[in-house]
Amino acid sequence: MTTVYRSTALLLLIAGSLMSQGPINTIPSWDGIRFVTGFGGGASNTATYGQTITVAPGSAVVSSFGFEMGHCNATVTFRGEIYAWDGAKATGPSLFEGPQTTQGSSDTFQLVTFNTGSLTLAPGAYVLFATTSWDEVSASQCEFGSLSLVGSAAAYPAGNFVSLSNFSDTSQWTSVAWVPQPFDLAFRVDMTPAPPPTPNVVTSAPAASPATLLLGFAGVIALGLLGLSRLRTAR
Repeated sequence: MTTVYRSTALLLLIAGSLMSQGPINTIPSWDGIRFVTGFGGGASNTATYGQTITVAPGSAVVSSFGFEMGHCNATVTFRGEIYAWDGAKATGPSLFEGPQTTQGSSDTFQLVTFNTGSLTLAPGAYVLFATTSWDEVSASQCEFGSLSLVGSAAAYPAGNFVSLSNFSDTSQWTSVAWVPQPFDLAFRVDMTPAPPPTPNVVTSAPAASPATLLLGFAGVIALGLLGLSRLRTAR
């Protein structure tokens, strides 16, 4: 019975690890109404809105991520970014920077998606965010869909919503602590477990058959006899 329990626990651990490397989607848990606001350009708005996530042991491949965004009072220009996360702020170099994206004035929400190609992320914490810091100087702003559940009841308990009022100073992403909130954004990440590395296969020469060995041995004997015959003739 002990073996059965240990095997079951191991399977559950592996399944949990794979799930944390699989797709993340809090949108089905969102009511379509709740939001956080103030994302946008200009000194009066918050330039950077993001969501932290965790990749479990084993790497993951991210193909895209997106946020429910809308109710913009004017056109907003922004980009998507991915950085590693040290628990308080972004860290290290940019792992992904998307192209310039715009969201027009609207009275509805829509999923804004950033395509990352096949971005491999090692185990650890990351922050996925949208920012107006590179492009936007006007005071236009938008709302982001958010969830009310917090803590262990959250739709995604391995991360949370974070923001930074850094205006156009992108160096603050990795030098200033971001403002965390105890809830998630309405977001999704298209992510799959990374395939295992291909092992280095050493190909050995095929073993010689008995017939081949016999022919070779016979050849050696024939050469020996020929040499002996020539030696006697020379004498």
